[in-house]
Amino acid sequence: MQLHHLLTGSYTNSTLFLLAFDTISRTLTLNSTIPGFGLHQFVTSNAAKNRVYANPMSEPPRLFTWGVDQDYQFTHPSIINTTSSACYISDDDQYSFSAGGPTAQINYLVEDVDRVDKTQGAVLHGAHAFDVNVNNKGFVPHLGMNSIFTYDIADNGTAQLLSINLSPTEGDGPRNSYPSEDGKLLYVVTEHSDLCSYGLIVLELTISIPAQWLDVYEIGETQLNIYSVPVNTVRPSRDGKYLFTSTRSWNCPEVNGYAAAFEVDDAGYLTKEDAVSFYEAPMTLGSAGRLRVAPWEDETKCDPEGPTDYMYLSDTSEGWIYILDWTPSNQTLDLVASLQYPDNASPYEAT
Repeated sequence: MQLHHLLTGSYTNSTLFLLAFDTISRTLTLNSTIPGFGLHQFVTSNAAKNRVYANPMSEPPRLFTWGVDQDYQFTHPSIINTTSSACYISDDDQYSFSAGGPTAQINYLVEDVDRVDKTQGAVLHGAHAFDVNVNNKGFVPHLGMNSIFTYDIADNGTAQLLSINLSPTEGDGPRNSYPSEDGKLLYVVTEHSDLCSYGLIVLELTISIPAQWLDVYEIGETQLNIYSVPVNTVRPSRDGKYLFTSTRSWNCPEVNGYAAAFEVDDAGYLTKEDAVSFYEAPMTLGSAGRLRVAPWEDETKCDPEGPTDYMYLSDTSEGWIYILDWTPSNQTLDLVASLQYPDNASPYEAT
């Protein structure tokens, strides 16, 4: 298959945008638009790719779900009310998981908190994401409490709190997480309060970027153990040999955003703290800088050192989305296609 599709939300437009990427011509085009229900629509899909979740900046807080057929036609969404505005959503094909501000939600099972801020703004200083690994352990990063809540998720969807794990440094602000496929590690992005004070050492160059770090935790029975390197978003390569990360510079307009590749060993630990490759975006990437690896292969491209990967990088400063590809044999990240959104729309998350 040479044509693949990408669905994005927007910080500045209530529409969802369906894009098509052609691996032969290496072009990115706008396929269609789908009416949405609010701005900053985080979107994600289930493993079967026949259901899409969107989480908008709208009141009252709600979670919208579309059905998607093989022709990429979207059916009218179901709507779930949530107790507070959430941000990132995950799914294990049985339950959906979301967290926002003071609350986390597993489908209809809610632990509510009264007399607190439950608006979209609460995700900036409260719970921000909810991820569940293969061992049914759930993780909720909480910026304001500078901690990661760890849960045991039962088969009936209920959650039992196992531990509250404090970040190693004051002001870390854990923001979102990604569990390793074997369930042994948890990668957590933190967002420090001082957004222009740190540097990232990449290929012996010191780059002034926002102070955002990657914390790598070992997952125990109830507790987490940690070490850190600087990034913003993190996703693994399809062969599990690399971590792809991104930075954004929305508080530092003089600095462009980056994507980088870090090598990991068989256990999922970094072989070294320096990146093996990076791509500098032509702009800051604004408040987005989101990166996600495509799940499909490119039949037209063969590399003796292992599978190549495509990934997207989103920008809200001028409304661009970039398609990058990774070549393991020479460890390079290259730009292969880009698209600027119409009507001043700014892409954020995509699936």
